[in-house]
Amino acid sequence: MYKFSLLSLAAIAALASEPVAIQKITVEASADNTADEMVKFSRQSDLGEMLSNSLPEITLVRASAVGNDIILRGFKKDNINVTIDDAKVYGACPNRMDPPAMHVSSSQIASVEVQEGPFDVTQFGSLGGKINVVTKDPKKGVHGEISTTLGSYDYRKVGGTLEAGNDTVQALVGYSRETSGQYKDGDGKTMAEQLVGKVSSDDQYKTSEMKRDAYERENFWTKLVFTPTSTDKFTFSYFGDRADNVLYPAFQMDAQVDDTDMFNVKYQRFNLSQWSDELKLEAYHSKVEHEMGTEFRNSSNTPSKYRTHVIDATIKGARIENTATLSDIKTTLGLDTSVRNWNGVCTQEPTGALRQTRIPDVDTKNIGIYMEAAKNIGKTDLSAGLRYDSTSIKPNQKLANVTGYSMQTLDIKNYLAAMPDREYDNISANLMVKHNYTPSTNVFIGIGQSIRVPDARELYFVNDNTTPNDSVLAMAGNTTLKETINREIDLGAEQTVGNLHLKGTAFYSDLKDYIYTYKTATTMTFANIDARIIGFDAKADYALNNEWTLETAMAYQKGIKKDPSQVTATQTDKDLAEIPPLKARVALTFDSSVNYAMAEWIAARFQTIDSDNGEKEIPGYSVFNLKYGHDFQNGFSLMTGINNFFDKTYALSNSYIGRNVLTGTTDAPIMNEMGRNFYATLSYKF
Repeated sequence: MYKFSLLSLAAIAALASEPVAIQKITVEASADNTADEMVKFSRQSDLGEMLSNSLPEITLVRASAVGNDIILRGFKKDNINVTIDDAKVYGACPNRMDPPAMHVSSSQIASVEVQEGPFDVTQFGSLGGKINVVTKDPKKGVHGEISTTLGSYDYRKVGGTLEAGNDTVQALVGYSRETSGQYKDGDGKTMAEQLVGKVSSDDQYKTSEMKRDAYERENFWTKLVFTPTSTDKFTFSYFGDRADNVLYPAFQMDAQVDDTDMFNVKYQRFNLSQWSDELKLEAYHSKVEHEMGTEFRNSSNTPSKYRTHVIDATIKGARIENTATLSDIKTTLGLDTSVRNWNGVCTQEPTGALRQTRIPDVDTKNIGIYMEAAKNIGKTDLSAGLRYDSTSIKPNQKLANVTGYSMQTLDIKNYLAAMPDREYDNISANLMVKHNYTPSTNVFIGIGQSIRVPDARELYFVNDNTTPNDSVLAMAGNTTLKETINREIDLGAEQTVGNLHLKGTAFYSDLKDYIYTYKTATTMTFANIDARIIGFDAKADYALNNEWTLETAMAYQKGIKKDPSQVTATQTDKDLAEIPPLKARVALTFDSSVNYAMAEWIAARFQTIDSDNGEKEIPGYSVFNLKYGHDFQNGFSLMTGINNFFDKTYALSNSYIGRNVLTGTTDAPIMNEMGRNFYATLSYKF
């Protein structure tokens, strides 16, 4: 049994023919690898979908056929950290068309670590949780894999990896290409058809574009591992993502270009001295270029409404971290720093003339120092963490003097010139205790405080008040925003009785100066409010025999504004927006190593909404999925499945106008999920 600090394996999934371990990190100081669930995902190319279907406490936020955002325990967007090999990547789109979870290929994922709560001090801004994608390392020898997936709605994916190495050097390269037509919901409507009658004619797709593919995407990646000695290890990795012509029906625009490049370099020195079990140095750089426009919509027939937003997001970061065991106390001391830049303009089409600044070339610079300690005292495991952050956020005020913008009014120029720099100094801390009454019974408690500062969109986004007839609310930043502080307590217990494993966690999160999106009659902007999120999750797994397993899990959370008048004086609804409803999953699995089968039921109640801020009710749902896989024992394997077997029409959390979606004829149009869909993956490994 492997031991992980703060780690409890709650599920194991498989994507295509490769196993993907979804490691759910709770507040325990240590835990055993107790997972034995095998869930075969063949069609899932989207990390958000994979996690949403595996863990009830994670919910997908539908925006497109690919690249959808996630909500963890009611925390979303910058309130959770999504990292790839502990390196950060930020989407460029201010409306989250390209969230961080999009910027990784499913084919390169080895495991996904899901940490709930404010209990990570190694990363800047882990307010309500952290999701870290661990990519595959190359192995010794010569190995490879080729796979192809076919599915409903003209889904096509082909890809392959090749790896080779000896005791000193191992290298891996991979490539995949996928395309998909527009999916249909349970009523038989395509993504484009779901807008008809719900939004203005301008925001509907042109007749010539109604049957356009939903997206096309290429991924390529490489990793090199060099171990010149038994105590030294170098890792170099690169990932590229090229997504083109991605349809986002609920938004006013679609993404013509979304290009990502990520570089990561890491050096590890083991057993350096009695003061260092492992010394680690890391540096990373990621860049996302995002172009979204109205080219496919009827609005582009009107010259003043034919436009493109060109936005770049980059982050450069470095970290030095030392881990040592001193007097039976495992200690970690680290220093990290990063610079995030966000810059965006609007251009007039088809000329490409500059129209207006949107995000004014903002640098967010952070430096943080952190430490962790963990110790076992008899039957009790203790751990604690502490972090200090200094952050500066600076817009480029020189943009106020730039000429050539066709619609840069005097008011906007004055606004740009008056944008203030912001400085934040913060402390995050946590304490966690786990008591093992017996080897099969334990209870645990965690208390923590974490911080996240406002981002450039929330502080400085420039309101375009020159186009008052737009069917989305004009968005404006708030330069006075404070940082959000999350003070949280988690309580839980775990027990194993024979073949039955039970585990449950409850949490209370007190949020001071929570950054909240709200609307006025014509504008969407941001305010600091005090709020709380409470909830629980529970799971029970029962091994019927060596091959059959019954798995159940459920999660619930509720978000409450302490005083709605902190938003505006006239607001009274105490419900926080985008808080997922009670959700449950039940699955019966069979796994004989040669054959795999699963019958899965996922259901949720109706969602509570913030009626003051345009959120629209979404009814509850219940869907049934079937999966089957076979290993031919000669390198070939086949996996098939049917999702939404009964062809239900249903939707997940996606109606909040705080995402800057279309306001439609009344409120935001709800995008339904896929109707019944089939898929099959054939792969060959050598």
